[in-house]
Amino acid sequence: MPLAGGRVVCLDRETGSLHWTSEPGGIISAPVAVGDNWVYIATRKLADDGSEAGGSLRAVDKATGLTRWVRDYDRPLVSPLEVTSTRIYAGSADGSFYALQAGSGDVIWKVETQGIVRSRALVTDHAIYFGGEDGALRAVEPVKGEIIWKHQASGKIVGRPAIDERSVYFGGGDGYLYSVDVLTGRLRWRSRTGAAIEAAPVLVGERVLIASFDNFVYALSRSTGDRIWKRRLENRITSALIVEGDACLVAPLRADYVAVLLNSDGRRVNLYKLEKEFEIVADPVYSGDTLVLATNNGLVVAKATRSGENPASVVKK
Repeated sequence: MPLAGGRVVCLDRETGSLHWTSEPGGIISAPVAVGDNWVYIATRKLADDGSEAGGSLRAVDKATGLTRWVRDYDRPLVSPLEVTSTRIYAGSADGSFYALQAGSGDVIWKVETQGIVRSRALVTDHAIYFGGEDGALRAVEPVKGEIIWKHQASGKIVGRPAIDERSVYFGGGDGYLYSVDVLTGRLRWRSRTGAAIEAAPVLVGERVLIASFDNFVYALSRSTGDRIWKRRLENRITSALIVEGDACLVAPLRADYVAVLLNSDGRRVNLYKLEKEFEIVADPVYSGDTLVLATNNGLVVAKATRSGENPASVVKK
C-alpha cells in the first residue's frame, strides 16, 4: 500500500506486521500493481521548484522491496496499471495509452488520445478496451495497438469497462451507463443516472450493477438497460461494488461504513461500522474472506463470514 509521504509498504495480511518499505521518490501517481514476481510503482517526479519533471515506473521485488529496474517517461502514468505476465498497460498524463514490457518498462506501442487517460484497461485475448477524458472508449488490437473501433460518449470515462459475449459496458462523466457492441462499438443502449459515473460496472447474472455520484447504486438489465432497482446511500460512491455470492459490498468514499446489499432487490441486509473519526479514503480490496479498507487513520482489516440464517455476507471486525 502507498503512503501519503511517497513510501510504499508491504504488510503481512494476517497480522499487519511490516515486511518491507520502498521509497521510490516523487509522488505516487497510480495505484500500486502486483505482478507475478514484482510490484510496480508509478510516480510523478518533481523539480526543485515543485513543478512536474516527468514520471517513472519502478519494479521492486515482491519479497524484499528492493528495486529491480526503473524506467523514466516524459509524463507520469496516472491510470491503474493492468499487469499481465509479459506486459503492463497504462494511461498517461500525456494523453496516450501505453503497452509496456513487464520486464523493463520499455514502450511496445502507444495510442494517442485527446485527453488524459485515467481509466484502467480491460484486457482480453482479442482486444484491449480503455476510456479517456476525451469521452471516447477505444478497442485496440493487442499486438500493434491499432484501433479496432472507437465509441464517442459525451463525458470523460474513468472506470474500467466490463464485457460479456455481446457488449462492452462503461460509465461516463455525463451520468450515463453505456452498452456498446463488442465487435463494432455501436451503441446498444444507454441508461441515465443522476450524476457522473466513475466506478466500474459489475455484471451479475442478467444484470449490471453500477454506482453513481448521485449516491445511488443501480441494477440495470444487461439486455435493455431498463432499471430493475436503485438504492440510495449516504455518501458518494467512486469504487466498483464488490460482489460476493448473492450480495454486494459497497464502500462509499469518505464514509465510515460498508453496506451489504442483496443483488436481487438492493435491500440492505448488513452494515459494518468503522470506529469514530475513521473515514474510507481509497477503493476497498477484497480477497478470500479478507476486506481491506484504507482510512484517514490507517488500515482497517476485517473478516467476512456467512451466517446460517442470513444469505448475505456479514462483515465482522
